[in-house]
Amino acid sequence: MHLQFSRHLLVMILLIANAPARADSDLDRVNQQRRQAGLGLLLPDETLNLAAQRHADYLDRHREPGRTPQGMTAHAQRPGDDGFSGETPAARALAAGYPHREVLENVSMGYPDGDSAMTGLMSAIYHRLTFLDLEADQLGVAAGERSHVYLLGRSDIAGLCQTSPAEASYRTPVDCLGTAMTRDHYDAMCADLPADALFRPSHPIACPNGLRLDAGYMAALCERPPREAAFGGHGRYFVPCENGTRVDATWFKALCNKPPEAAVYRPSGHYYEICEGPRQVYAEWFEAQCAALPDSARYTDSGRYRRPCATGADIRIEYLEQLDTARRKALPEVVLWPPEGATDVVPAFFIEEPDPLPDFEVSGFPLSIQFNPARAQEVELTSFRLFRTDGDNPGAVEPVRLLDSGNDPNHLLSDHEFALFPLNRLAWGARYGAQVEARVDGVPRHFDWSFTTLGLGVPLLTADRAWQRFTVRNGIDYLLYLPPLADSPYTVLGTRTEHLRGNRVTLEVVDPNTLRVRVDARYCDVIGITFDSGRQVGLIPQGCPQ
Repeated sequence: MHLQFSRHLLVMILLIANAPARADSDLDRVNQQRRQAGLGLLLPDETLNLAAQRHADYLDRHREPGRTPQGMTAHAQRPGDDGFSGETPAARALAAGYPHREVLENVSMGYPDGDSAMTGLMSAIYHRLTFLDLEADQLGVAAGERSHVYLLGRSDIAGLCQTSPAEASYRTPVDCLGTAMTRDHYDAMCADLPADALFRPSHPIACPNGLRLDAGYMAALCERPPREAAFGGHGRYFVPCENGTRVDATWFKALCNKPPEAAVYRPSGHYYEICEGPRQVYAEWFEAQCAALPDSARYTDSGRYRRPCATGADIRIEYLEQLDTARRKALPEVVLWPPEGATDVVPAFFIEEPDPLPDFEVSGFPLSIQFNPARAQEVELTSFRLFRTDGDNPGAVEPVRLLDSGNDPNHLLSDHEFALFPLNRLAWGARYGAQVEARVDGVPRHFDWSFTTLGLGVPLLTADRAWQRFTVRNGIDYLLYLPPLADSPYTVLGTRTEHLRGNRVTLEVVDPNTLRVRVDARYCDVIGITFDSGRQVGLIPQGCPQ
């Protein structure tokens, strides 16, 4: 008999071997997660598929899994690179012909198949929340040689961009003497200005007592003054007419002291210029209009707008918020992950870009709760706890870190989203319960749910010492778990095996701390596994044929 040595360098991919409930396509996999969360399913969109495929091709050509150029992310492309289709997800969607830029993108690299890619993305809090977006209803997907790209879109905004209703368009308000007036009301006012609103100046020459005279009245008088107004050639007179006509002083004073109604110029003489032209209107008239603006004419928007459409149209923020609310109204009050009764939840979180736990290489699987903004305006989380409910040491899981919009290091969580990270890995094949206490719009609320981690029913071998032996049955799958160390968070990635020729050992990465191990041995002799960290494991097979 001869010893056989083999060397394995296990690539760092977060592969969940033999993951349950495999879906037929990436679209099915995403919808499987959304269905469990109680959310609407996403429909395929060919334009988003095209944008996703172009980016997957670009990533395969220019990026290696785990290696991202400094200052770049897997969501970015560099102009000038072969296969460039847009710097951002929005730019790539527009370039592919999608009608708007309101898209969300998830990218994974280095996973061998769609199931493991989905498992890895759902263990990463920011990517998970993208898949569980409350407004998206369309999806484009693409699988490259080393990458998976998911591009989420919205049909309601697509429809808005194709046929934009008048109430969606942003129009600047008009200042109505300190009150913001809608542009529509202003346009209607200008289209139907009454004759008595149009400004006419007074007669340029006032009465001796200061009374201002109507210009039209005086124009007629000066053209054909009455006989009694004529100046007789001696005594006092006035020249109130621009044509130099002299009128008797006594007569003119009498007119000014007791003028007929038509002779009096009652406005202040001030005016405002409004509308196109511009048009001059009496100050008193415009001031009265502004003081009595109906509610429908008052501009109550924030004055903000976005340009989501490829056409560049300015769309009111309030209209877009109405679309958001319409999407959310039919959805649950809260979205929990893992969902109630979930099984085969991976016990650990390792990698995400950007990193929600930059000071940890490995932690437990994060829990999340999202409150639906259409059904909960203000949310105050008072407690978020996790409990082990089986095993030798049931009780609260500690330590943990709660992330919210206030302390999220990447400022990506909204004030309705919360994530709880166990700072140590969860156990394989274990049962857990979660509890959340919150005040929702001032009302105390309680939420609790349970889930089970992956590995239930699979024999677990925990190698927590430098040298350890285990007896294993021939032809049976085991999970071999080496807990992470402070100086070696990834414990199983490099291995060397030693065994008799005729014996065979299969090692498959489950995560950077765990292998799936299967021994097929002809001889019941120790099979040695040495790890790059120096730790060693011996497997003693039973039930060998010789």
